[in-house]
Amino acid sequence: MNQHGACVIYANYYTHLKPHSVRYRDGLTFYLFRLQAEGSCRALVEGKYETIIPGDLLIYPPDQPYELIVQPRRALQSEAAQPVADYFLAGRGEWLDAWWKDRSLPAKTNIGFDDTVITLWKHIIGEKKKVMQNQDEMMDYLLRALCLTLEQAVGAGKRTRGSDTAHQLKRFIENHAHEPLSLEKIAASAELSVSRCSYLFKAAFGQSLFAYCIDVRLKLAEQQVLYSNLALEQVAENTGFQSYAHFCRVFRERFGQPPGEYRRRYGFGFTSD
Repeated sequence: MNQHGACVIYANYYTHLKPHSVRYRDGLTFYLFRLQAEGSCRALVEGKYETIIPGDLLIYPPDQPYELIVQPRRALQSEAAQPVADYFLAGRGEWLDAWWKDRSLPAKTNIGFDDTVITLWKHIIGEKKKVMQNQDEMMDYLLRALCLTLEQAVGAGKRTRGSDTAHQLKRFIENHAHEPLSLEKIAASAELSVSRCSYLFKAAFGQSLFAYCIDVRLKLAEQQVLYSNLALEQVAENTGFQSYAHFCRVFRERFGQPPGEYRRRYGFGFTSD
């Protein structure tokens, strides 16, 4: 392993369908990066337990105590548990030490679903599963790129004056996109009119509330298509689409293929409890 650069110890996308917990009470021995993709959980963040929602990025340096508590929820007792999913990566190396020392990054930031971050993370996961020459060098470059991209995403995720409401709406959508949502319900979360919320959101993020909701649902659906063995009809239901036909139509419009073909071509298999 290239300890002088940046080495990836482990990287994956994990779907939890059963209760799960991880504890490093005496501190980690590596850098841990974790991006909540779906559902919510609880984590120890700077000595306090906090709720982690979709889009939340957690970064822990070595020696930092870490605890994660996942408890998948059921809307009704008879229904299957809603998946709780995340991207995670463990790494170490002198480049990472220097990068972390020179930055003042928070332990937790909501960065949403940044396309470049997701693409790099998926690339690392895919390359890490291969047995190939020069893998350490490849991982070094990819992890450096991911760290620098995360740094940019964290900066973009920090609120600017006057954008609090837009970020509040964004978080609400990310946390509830898998549920039936209307513009009225989204606006009610901020206790403002639909027109006012629509204006603030479009001004902050350059797209409509409804368009962003579809984006979040599609990103969640893509992860379940690629990383789970759930039936596609269940994926459509889990991610808030009105019907399976509607899900297939918008999925094909976004990714150029129907979900079944997309899974056959690009699926990584699945890892779950």
